[in-house]
Amino acid sequence: MNLHEECLLRYLKKPDELSYSTEILKLNNYILEKRFLIKNFVAKSYAINYTDEIK
Repeated sequence: MNLHEECLLRYLKKPDELSYSTEILKLNNYILEKRFLIKNFVAKSYAINYTDEIK
């Protein structure tokens, strides 16, 4: 069961905790977004080729 399913199940069991479940999902999405950006953009922008000779 993934995080979204767990939050939905939690909401169905305890509807008064919707704001808590929503905050968990927002935080999880934020972490995934930052991880994606770091992995795909930041890490690739610093790829330096050290095999070229300087003359």
